[in-house]
Amino acid sequence: MLFGSKTVFALVISAALITSCSKGDLEYKRKKNSTPPPITTEPTAPTTTTPTVGYLSLQAGTPQVINGKTNLVIENMRFENAPGVILDISNSSNIIIRNCFFGRSGAEAIVLQGSSNIRIEKCLFTYNTTGVYAVSSSTIKVIGNQFVNMRQRSGPARGQFVQFNAVTGEGNEVRGNKGENFAGESDPEDLISMFKSSGTAASPILIKNNMFRGGGPSLSGGGIVLGDYGGSYMIAEGNTLLDPGQYGMAVAGGSNMTMINNKIFAKQQPFTNNPLFVWGQSGVACSNITVKSNRASWVDKTGYVNGGWNAGNCGNTSFEYPTPITEAELNVPAHLIDFVTATELLELRNR
Repeated sequence: MLFGSKTVFALVISAALITSCSKGDLEYKRKKNSTPPPITTEPTAPTTTTPTVGYLSLQAGTPQVINGKTNLVIENMRFENAPGVILDISNSSNIIIRNCFFGRSGAEAIVLQGSSNIRIEKCLFTYNTTGVYAVSSSTIKVIGNQFVNMRQRSGPARGQFVQFNAVTGEGNEVRGNKGENFAGESDPEDLISMFKSSGTAASPILIKNNMFRGGGPSLSGGGIVLGDYGGSYMIAEGNTLLDPGQYGMAVAGGSNMTMINNKIFAKQQPFTNNPLFVWGQSGVACSNITVKSNRASWVDKTGYVNGGWNAGNCGNTSFEYPTPITEAELNVPAHLIDFVTATELLELRNR
């Protein structure tokens, strides 16, 4: 058995796929202390939401390489202090990963390669270089997870909650997740990155109803990027981003991209730049871009109130500038990460 005598691996007839990807053109690196100083912030009073899983007391598991497997359920496991990737899954299909805790690791928490029909749900990720990284895979679903303090970026293309790299086909989505990067404790790049990935006209890659707070100090990373180095058929809808980094949301290339009904807010910080933009980068063609019905208020590093930008180098682009929004209207709770109590979250941040 992969995780010990009590680990549950159950056969499943069908499972939806979940993946992540990341940006590949970043050069910004920062040195990090291996043992950050203790955090003295008082815990915020928890909301009325009660955690349904005791994530910090789950049965302990060990990092695993899973190759050529099918019809597996990995659930109710706790992984901490892994030197590298925690779950390295390749050439596998029909796998569900749920109700697991992925603690501090020296690399990604979950890597998916050449796999399909993977569903990752209701897992808690803390202090990983990336939470979920999916490469050359399909039907990947990352649903209802929570992420804290992505960090330890040792290379130019990590530091995401979720990153899709060459993920294709139908049924790919990143939906209903929450994430928070605390200043001075994290080192993220993009929170959600879609790199060289494509959905279909009938089933676009869906990035929907996610709520994230905190980004920076990267001078290139930010909230949600679609079409990085190309791709097609993606929809980012109903997402809420508070202080997500250098930018809020972006279309960097590709075709048939839509950003609609998102809420973005950022105060002035040394790295803030732009809330919402369309700009074909890296020599990649882009066309059929729709940006509308978004709300954003953003102060850049100079104190300028930036309302967004259309670079004009993507064909057939419909770009509607966002209307203003207040921070209160984002309705981001003080205790955003509610899979654990405020006291447990403070404990995790001090580990």
